[in-house]
Amino acid sequence: MNYKITSVLALISLVAAIIFTGCSRSVASKQDSQSAVATPGKTDKNKEKLNREASFVPMTSDENAGANARDALIAAGKAKAAPALKEGQWLNSEPTTLENLRGRVVLVDFWTFGCYNCRNTLPTLKRLDADYRDKGLTIVGVHTPESEYEKNFDKIQDAVKRLGIKYPVVTDGGGDTWREYNIEAWPTVVILDKQGRIRYTHIGEGAYDVQEKVIQTLLAEKEAKTASASNGEYKGEKIVKTEDEWRKQLNKEQFYVMREKGTERAFTGEYNDNHEHGDYYCAACHLKLFSSDAKFESGTGWPSFYQPIAAINVTEETDNSFGSSRTEVLCSRCRSHLGHVFDDGPKPTGLRYCMNSVALKFEKQN
Repeated sequence: MNYKITSVLALISLVAAIIFTGCSRSVASKQDSQSAVATPGKTDKNKEKLNREASFVPMTSDENAGANARDALIAAGKAKAAPALKEGQWLNSEPTTLENLRGRVVLVDFWTFGCYNCRNTLPTLKRLDADYRDKGLTIVGVHTPESEYEKNFDKIQDAVKRLGIKYPVVTDGGGDTWREYNIEAWPTVVILDKQGRIRYTHIGEGAYDVQEKVIQTLLAEKEAKTASASNGEYKGEKIVKTEDEWRKQLNKEQFYVMREKGTERAFTGEYNDNHEHGDYYCAACHLKLFSSDAKFESGTGWPSFYQPIAAINVTEETDNSFGSSRTEVLCSRCRSHLGHVFDDGPKPTGLRYCMNSVALKFEKQN
């Protein structure tokens, strides 16, 4: 009897041990399975990102789209320069300008925190910022309020933090930037190329895949070369004429500016607001001086460029007239006065070649 009881007890112990071992393995397997499930979420997102990048095919510009077209990639030659961002309070960034962002693709998002549709676009904007900021994209949120309530800066600040917006945001309380861009509704996305030209506009939600393709295409665009012998670099020849000869060749205003070192009145020049694609030549000797690719909106009232076609094409000399020291810019071939250069320009050079329209002749490129 004692033998049987002992055998039964041993058998029960053995079965219990087997069950316990099985349960332990099951729990461990379940835990391993759960920890394995947590990783694929991130992995899947990374795979999606890699797949988007690997499958990228540059968009083709719509040659029929005008400068004010919507939902089309506007050709560089037809695109117009983006207006400057007006003054406002900045969040997530030091105050900046579009000129300082030259060389980067810029997405300008017109929004307001009280707009339901605007909030619906934020997941895509935040993802684009995370995926492309390091590759050359800057997103700027222009907060243009719809109501008095949305003008309160503290509320804007709280909304930006609460909504998890990490890209720069600038307030547009008076709607000045909104009007400069001719915006009609919230939200509106405007995408600029590396030269600060408006290449794409979309109103409302949606078209997220198209917007990403536009960004990828503009990031992949190579900046136009502006300093090679093949496109007009000065070879060293000189043109010398008497003042009487120049007076016969040039009109009265040109002679005053180019030979007597005068200055045309601000905002009166033919090329101050010219946004067409092409090159600017010396009005006296036809030496190529500047490309529209280097032209930017300086707000000064004179056509401004951040660099010449080639440094050798212009000559810079100290100008001490009018009780101050400035740097005069002359045509290297005929020594006609063109304007002055200042060190308050945009990237990549930080220079502003402030030129007189009458000293230039523009030739459009197709």
